[in-house]
Amino acid sequence: MSMPSASTNSAAATSETAAEVTPYQAYFTKLNTFKDNNPKILGPMIIRGISKSRNAGSDDDDSDEMEEEEEDSDEEDEDTSKYTADQISSLRYIMITKRRSDLLDETRQLILGDQANHSIMMFNTSFSYAVLDGFYHFKKEYGKAKSPELKFDELLAYTYILQEYDVWMHDNEGGMDGMVKDLAGMWKRLLKNDDDKLGIDAEYTRPGVMQLLVDFKKKVEDNYSEPPFKFNFQ
Repeated sequence: MSMPSASTNSAAATSETAAEVTPYQAYFTKLNTFKDNNPKILGPMIIRGISKSRNAGSDDDDSDEMEEEEEDSDEEDEDTSKYTADQISSLRYIMITKRRSDLLDETRQLILGDQANHSIMMFNTSFSYAVLDGFYHFKKEYGKAKSPELKFDELLAYTYILQEYDVWMHDNEGGMDGMVKDLAGMWKRLLKNDDDKLGIDAEYTRPGVMQLLVDFKKKVEDNYSEPPFKFNFQ
């Protein structure tokens, strides 16, 4: 009886090894390699996670948000091999540099004020006044930024924190629609620059920030306002 050649065995072993790599493993191996090859990147910041409760390909935003909240606590115990390539492809991250990290901290301080370092925070209608006042301070400082790259980092930090602490969207006494419109216009003008000018990568950060803006638009426009909130960033 003839025996399989060494090359046949090698090809079979390679095929078997490749088959054992799950979409989850392949994705994060590639992401970590990308991060390691870019020393300015501290790490990825998740914008959209994987839904555990929805079927692959579904657009159930509520499920996605639930997954992001649970991801850190369940990551060590979950069976990641169950995720399909379709589900993995829905992941969105933004790569964080030292400056982006610093600006996120500074913006959190700006928006939350004295509550920024409190373990328990309380919000009411007065928070919307602080947000509105803070926006015009931010807008003035943003106008001083000379490069599209710095403008991107500042606007990213502001929008992310503004969405993170979103009480102002539904608990206000009006006047917030102008801020939302201005913020959308700032993004619309900025995104006319290409990735090189913005200092971002096309693989993770560009899709990540576009997802952030889509999510922001949906969230803010779903809240009642008179006149209605309109976040036309495209």
